[in-house]
Amino acid sequence: MTETKALPCGCRVTTARDFLGRVVGTIVQRDESCSRSDHQPGQVVVMPGRENARQ
Repeated sequence: MTETKALPCGCRVTTARDFLGRVVGTIVQRDESCSRSDHQPGQVVVMPGRENARQ
């Protein structure tokens, strides 16, 4: 099973690095309280936070 991480809004994502070296997350489960319309299952978003910045 693939490990998932929680975004600050509560949505669950699987993470990977994109071609620019950034950490991106693919939404696998949208949280009921999330107000972001772009957080839909299958959508790829750049992960927030300094620890996910390009290394």
